Amino acid sequence: MRHGTVRRSLVTIGTASAVVGALLLPAAPGTAAPDGCQYPPGGTVVDADFEDGFDGWAGNGASTAAVTGTDGHDSAHAVLVTGRTAQSDGLGYDVTCTFQPGTTYQFDGWVRFAPGQPTDGVSLTLATTTGGTTSYRSLGSLSDPGDTGWAELSARFTMPVADSALLYVETTWYEDGSGNTSDLLLDDLTVTALPPAQVQDVTPIKDTLDAPVGVAIDSRETVGPAAELLTRHFDQVTPENAMKPATWYAADHSFVARNAEADAVADFAQAHDLRLYGHNLLWHEQTPDWFFQDDDGHDLTDSPADQQVLTDRLRAHIDHVAAYLADRYGPFGSATNPVTAFDVTNEVVSDTPGTPGGMRDTRWFQVLGEGFVDLAFQLADEAFNDTYADPGTDRPVTLLINDYSTEDTGKQARLHDLVARLLARGVPVDGVGHQFHVNLSTPVDQVAAALDAFDDLPVVQAVTELDVPTGTPVTTARLLDQAYWYRDAFAVFRAHDLYSVSVWGLTDGRSWASDSGAPLLFDDDLQAKPAYHGVVGDDLPAQQPSAQVFAGAPPLDTAATQWRELPVRPLGDAAAFQLRWSPDHLTAYVRVDDTTKDRADGLAFTVGDETYTFGRKRGRGDLDGVRAEQRGGWTAVVSLPLDGVAEGDTLEFDVRATDGSATTGWASPGGLGTLELVEPLSVLDVPRAAKVPTVDGTTDTVWADAPVVRTDQDLFGSDGGATAEVRTLWRGDTLYVLADVTDPAVDVSADQPWEQDSLEIFVDTGNAKAGPYREGDAQLRVSATNEQSFGEGDEAAQRARLTSATRRTDHGYVVEAAVGLLGTGGADAFQGLDVLVNDAADGGRWAAHAWADPVNDAWQSTSRWGVAHLVAPSAPHVTTHPASVTVSAGAPVTLTAAATGSPAPTVQWQRRTGPWPWCGWTDVRGATSTSLTLTPGAHDDGDRYRAVFRNASGTATTHEAVLRVTR
Repeated sequence: MRHGTVRRSLVTIGTASAVVGALLLPAAPGTAAPDGCQYPPGGTVVDADFEDGFDGWAGNGASTAAVTGTDGHDSAHAVLVTGRTAQSDGLGYDVTCTFQPGTTYQFDGWVRFAPGQPTDGVSLTLATTTGGTTSYRSLGSLSDPGDTGWAELSARFTMPVADSALLYVETTWYEDGSGNTSDLLLDDLTVTALPPAQVQDVTPIKDTLDAPVGVAIDSRETVGPAAELLTRHFDQVTPENAMKPATWYAADHSFVARNAEADAVADFAQAHDLRLYGHNLLWHEQTPDWFFQDDDGHDLTDSPADQQVLTDRLRAHIDHVAAYLADRYGPFGSATNPVTAFDVTNEVVSDTPGTPGGMRDTRWFQVLGEGFVDLAFQLADEAFNDTYADPGTDRPVTLLINDYSTEDTGKQARLHDLVARLLARGVPVDGVGHQFHVNLSTPVDQVAAALDAFDDLPVVQAVTELDVPTGTPVTTARLLDQAYWYRDAFAVFRAHDLYSVSVWGLTDGRSWASDSGAPLLFDDDLQAKPAYHGVVGDDLPAQQPSAQVFAGAPPLDTAATQWRELPVRPLGDAAAFQLRWSPDHLTAYVRVDDTTKDRADGLAFTVGDETYTFGRKRGRGDLDGVRAEQRGGWTAVVSLPLDGVAEGDTLEFDVRATDGSATTGWASPGGLGTLELVEPLSVLDVPRAAKVPTVDGTTDTVWADAPVVRTDQDLFGSDGGATAEVRTLWRGDTLYVLADVTDPAVDVSADQPWEQDSLEIFVDTGNAKAGPYREGDAQLRVSATNEQSFGEGDEAAQRARLTSATRRTDHGYVVEAAVGLLGTGGADAFQGLDVLVNDAADGGRWAAHAWADPVNDAWQSTSRWGVAHLVAPSAPHVTTHPASVTVSAGAPVTLTAAATGSPAPTVQWQRRTGPWPWCGWTDVRGATSTSLTLTPGAHDDGDRYRAVFRNASGTATTHEAVLRVTR
């Protein structure tokens, strides 16, 4: 998985702690499940407003809870949690005998940090203990509720079977324990039991594919209606987290006597005759740190002795996992053991070229080299297909190498080459797993190409972790787009001979990618989404268009510059349009190709329930607007009324153009499209360089006239994260970028390139703003040490376009780069552009700031990048002259002036105090901005002022402004 935030969805440890503050944690090892629980009836089972005490809640860990008489959410009281020494310390509620297994609950509550204290994310977590094993599930989260106002934390979840359970609120969990420990305020916490969901009587997905259809689950999906939905549609399950390496070990490093979460999934598979696809035996994440340390806690090296230590640990781990499953369920391949496949290795291939063998630089690789992959497969084959296999079977467990981004050509090639080398060495690799954590911007053709790429190897292929987020906000239009994506992808899967196809979760709310928008086939009420209907091949409604609309208020002028900054959206074959929004109106630009004038020619706009018209002849209709005849047709700009809309709102919308008797609309007949109102468009005029810059990381004089923009969009980690001042130039067909990054602590130690201190340059060649990356769109990453890496698209093609250099400074580093524009450069060209700074610390990315895209989506979509306008050198041209003014003595007055030009001209205000030629013009000291504020006295009466604009191409001077001062 890539670009994910740090998140704990399920972590299992072998022994439970005894006490969390004033509450008992899930029972200590050996304690039996409670008998005779009297579960509360349906409805609200937890209700705490803290007006009369704690209502069952208490501090957990080292924290202390106290009711405060101020700062309540909707009343006088709230609970204040102090004394937190760890990220898991918070406020807890013992829900043993309160939450009934198989029942779905809705949690709602309000949370904030104490005023003036550092903030971070907040999570709702459920800790359950079964047979001495405690598991922690992240149920819901807030990215940052802040410290000034209340934020609502909500989550829907199904209670698993457990001996005991604790529900608690904590701050975001990080593996290194570096989480926030500020004081927390909480109020109005409720938990409501929801009525059982009804599973629909629809076509089982498993009946529509020849290959098994799988789903990733944990124990929550093994009870209640969720289990019914699962068994109806799927014939294979994958433990989402419960068989990852760390889940098999207790705090004392011993192999667990019982892995309750793994047991729950495997028991369910056995009971319902489902195949179990194991995940995974070896990974660089969720593996205990001590695996890679000697007995004294020192990191293992690649010495023969240390290599033997790690080899022995890997051998013991794989043998213990196989023995555990065989002891509990019988030999592999027998009728009682559901395990049919295992991801032996997970994510071992690098995301960037240049590493030895294309391998990810993990602790496994650092100690054992590429041979750790050979070893893992050999040990797995020995354990699962020999030692613990049914004697009457032949290799009953299929062994796969699993990875993500196999749809990206560079990583795909590195994985293919690795598998080919393994097979040539006789390593028992049976198959390749494609995770396919994709999105609506990923062309289905790339998925098909990834599967085709391995057809030349003697391996099976599996789709192992499929999910497709819609992006946010989740709209009807996006859900339909998702349905068509799933439809087309499953058509590809049916055309390939696959081992299995698995989706990574049963319902949207249970997905690790839920914050990115409804990624799965069923909603949280267990109802089939349009995506399900796409998968099974049902007829789908016509797709409805959607568009993101940037904020702005262009003038009612068909020649306004703003209409050139973005591509128009097609309106059938003979018209196109573009939009901007402001709180009280929507401005629409429409161009119609129509050489024949007709009285019926005109436009119709629908916004929500209102419809407006605007005619070609004299602009007749009910809208303010202008029109202009042009060669081949006509153009109009109109203002559509809105009622106090805001950024983030959505509007239902359509525009229809009538040419005589024919009408063409943006939306399908009878439907409406969706507009998402977003931030103002970031626009930058890029001057032509006086000469070709030398890309060496130094700030040459050629950069003196380049305008500066800053990466001020806080994507995450706002508390002091690295930012950059960015300059841009162009010459010929090349864009030049110079970024001065402020980052005093440079860290490039992470394995993943985006987890290192680095600058990312995003170029949308020709400014198509297409959303999904097209050929020619590029994500170009340069680390602080000038290591290049690339995102979506053809890696080799992107590398060929990029030349870069870096230099360390006393405050960070400088990146200088040249990017080829593939024939789209030149004066007056527009290019999509964004720049992002990654800030790393302790081997991981903790902050990121960008120039344009505010939602950290640039890595997968071009739609919210900024715009770079390549401008030719031009002398200044005055666009605003200062006006003469009369003012009382001692009263302030401001003169303003403006001019265009490339490079952007400087300005100097000048003053003349008497008649020409006896009194000349003199510079006003320090008056070098486009506005000049004065506080004149009586003696200044009659003074004259002007502004002089200069750049390398010339000079322009405004008219005089006469200052009249009255007493």
